[in-house]
Amino acid sequence: MLSILPLGCYGSDLENKKCITMQVTPSTVIDTGALLSSLDTPQLVDIRNVIITHCHFDHIKNLPIFSDFMLSLGGHSFNLYTTENIMKQILDHVLNDLIWPDFTKLPTKKKPTINFIPVYFDRPFIIDQTEFVPLEMNHLVESMGFIIRKGKSSAAYSGDTYSCERFVDAINSDRTVKTVCWEASFPNRLEKIAVASKHLTPELLEIELNKVKKKCDIHTFHLKPNLENEIMSDLLKIKSRMTITAMKQKKPISI
Repeated sequence: MLSILPLGCYGSDLENKKCITMQVTPSTVIDTGALLSSLDTPQLVDIRNVIITHCHFDHIKNLPIFSDFMLSLGGHSFNLYTTENIMKQILDHVLNDLIWPDFTKLPTKKKPTINFIPVYFDRPFIIDQTEFVPLEMNHLVESMGFIIRKGKSSAAYSGDTYSCERFVDAINSDRTVKTVCWEASFPNRLEKIAVASKHLTPELLEIELNKVKKKCDIHTFHLKPNLENEIMSDLLKIKSRMTITAMKQKKPISI
């Protein structure tokens, strides 16, 4: 069975609402917005695979500190899966030995804390018997979504995106996909901001849902926490044959 556990599922941090981290297996997470604040030390030590969807701060927030945590344990390392371009952005602007040390070289280049494993759009890779098919999404920076498969179970995960035909086509072309995790960052009244930042509102999400040719369970995420009530109200106005629910932190989505 495929399970996605939202450790953090919001588009920012506020009170107990946390940035994005999705745990897909005990050793694998997508993004690191809430990694250290959501797991205890033994659970963190078990994390061996980190997938980064894109370089925006809310998605890599805990990556520097997690790297330091693993190094300080003494010789622990983890695999970081992302595109070569996204990795370059992280190295140029964060792990650049100015903002934070380059953990692809520490403690040594031959035995680094971060083992970078490049991934490529539309080319599947496998971690813990779970297959990830990276999809190029429509965001301000290079960004990945996924079709995620384990056994006979599969789900689509949008990451951060605006309207994206590639994502809709992937959902429509894979008959096993019946669960979709789809972002909805802003309320309808802030559509101009959503469009400018390449995110979705409930009204824009409704347009995307109408392109899907089958019934799916939709789980929305990346809501701005200070606008959550307004976004939830707008989500209730969506007219669709889909079942639409908002993700809840620490509540697993079982597929």
